[in-house]
Amino acid sequence: MIHGQMNGFGHLGWLNQRRDWTDGCIAVTNTEMDEIMVSEILGTLIEIVE
Repeated sequence: MIHGQMNGFGHLGWLNQRRDWTDGCIAVTNTEMDEIMVSEILGTLIEIVE
């Protein structure tokens, strides 16, 4: 699952990126999530690269 920041904590996106808080999910900033949602549709495959 790809998701943005926890509700009410979007302004701390930079801080959350420094620790593992997702329990296996992929977390992006809320701004990045907005970009993904605009450009993708349900079922679209997303390639994750290092």
